[in-house]
Amino acid sequence: MTKIGFSKKLYLQVDGSDYTMLKGETSSSFNLSADAIEVSDKETSWKKYVAGYKGGNVDATIYADAEDAAQKHLISAIFEGSEVKGFIGELGRGSTPVDGYAFSALVTSIGETYDTGSAIARSISLQITGEVTTYPTL
Repeated sequence: MTKIGFSKKLYLQVDGSDYTMLKGETSSSFNLSADAIEVSDKETSWKKYVAGYKGGNVDATIYADAEDAAQKHLISAIFEGSEVKGFIGELGRGSTPVDGYAFSALVTSIGETYDTGSAIARSISLQITGEVTTYPTL
C-alpha cells in the first residue's frame, strides 16, 4: 500500500525516555549506503564487487521551537559532540516502533533560515553511527 509523506516522522530519545516527536517537522529523508569493494580477478574482463561498510544519514527541516525538548537535545548534542538516539518511521502504542528505522547518530549540522514574514526554519543533518535496526525486522 502506498503511503504519503506524513506517515513517517522523526523521533528522538531525550534523556533515555520514550521516543519524542521532533516538533515542527516539515520534511525529512533517510538514506542508507554501502561501500562497494572491487574484488575483480583475471578470470573475466568484468568488474566484481562485494558490499563493504554500511552507513547512513538523516536530514530534516523543522520550524524552530525554543520549547521543544527534542530540538534542545539536538542543539546540545552538536555542541557536546554526543550521539543522539533516533527513529524515523511510525510508532505504535506505547511509543513502540512499528515501521521504520532506529539508529544512533551524530548531529553534523544545524542551520537556520530567517526569511521575512516566515517562521524560523531549521535544517538538521544527522550522520548515523553504528548499526541500524529495521522495523518490522527483516
